[in-house]
Amino acid sequence: MARRKRRHGLPSNPGAAPGTLAIPAEALRPTLRVTTYDLQRCESRVCSSARELAQFANAERVTWIELEGFGDPALFEVLETHFQAPRLALEDVVSNSSQPKVELYESGLFVVAKAVKLGNPSELEQLSLFLRGNVLITFLDEPLHVLAPLRKRLEDPESFTRRHGVDFLAYRVLDSVVDTYTPFLERLGACLDEVEAEAISRPSSRPLNRLYELMRDLRLAIRVALPMRELVSALRHEGRAYFKPATLPFLSDLRDHTQGIVELSSHYRDLGTDVRELIHGALNLRMNQTMRMLTAVTAVFIPLSFVTGLYGMNFEHMPELGWRYGYFAVLGLLALVALLIVRWLHKQGWTRVGDE
Repeated sequence: MARRKRRHGLPSNPGAAPGTLAIPAEALRPTLRVTTYDLQRCESRVCSSARELAQFANAERVTWIELEGFGDPALFEVLETHFQAPRLALEDVVSNSSQPKVELYESGLFVVAKAVKLGNPSELEQLSLFLRGNVLITFLDEPLHVLAPLRKRLEDPESFTRRHGVDFLAYRVLDSVVDTYTPFLERLGACLDEVEAEAISRPSSRPLNRLYELMRDLRLAIRVALPMRELVSALRHEGRAYFKPATLPFLSDLRDHTQGIVELSSHYRDLGTDVRELIHGALNLRMNQTMRMLTAVTAVFIPLSFVTGLYGMNFEHMPELGWRYGYFAVLGLLALVALLIVRWLHKQGWTRVGDE
């Protein structure tokens, strides 16, 4: 996507009055898809204008309204007038920067969730839903294929979702959102394993750069996994008035899934920290070994430099200056000293590199 999303979680229009709908200029024109169903039949249609949605405000059958794109102010007027969607909730929808949360209003239940969109880098997509009566409205600022399997499943008259009410549909939408974290974390885990194997075999700065990118994605996962867990817990307790007793066990199961995501994210974060320390330790060890080898070379040449410097002095009366074999004797002395120093350094382990 060429559009850059706001991820900071702060208001996009600071200083504006509460409930102000600041629709971005680059917002997509909305696509309005309405699905109504019961045990006997399931019907789906695409509305050409926001005004057509008004007829579904008091639907007797389960009605799922999918809104993709916010580039029509008339859409929010219809939602506020006919569906009693709270103005503050619509502000959170348009800002597209809210953290996962649950809001209980007199007119209905409002939920903000975050789905993971795989990519390089991966992104967070806000999915909001408003539950009122038999109507469930989901909001996305752009098409997201995470709900496509659920939409396909509704066509099957034997599906579990068709045999339950709108509260179960809301649960299935949130479950689809939570399911986006699984392939994201699996990909992160596989990449971390590759980086760890490369760090062990060939420690260098290259896997370290890749590791920092993975750690950035992990911070992204942890940042939304914890609020998602609290969101499901709030639905299980504070929002239970909107869910039938038969649906509550599914919410508990969904909370277990989010708890597993939190624990897996924390595990990968610890693994990433361990791999980073492994790389730093390996690089430091390599540097220490190199410096030790250079020190050993220096230790060999210091006494040799002393001897050659001593005999390089141009004094007239030096003892061995006129000796016929003096040059060869000095060379032999230098070789002997160098051999003794190298042998001592080898016994001390200073000449071994890469085997520790």
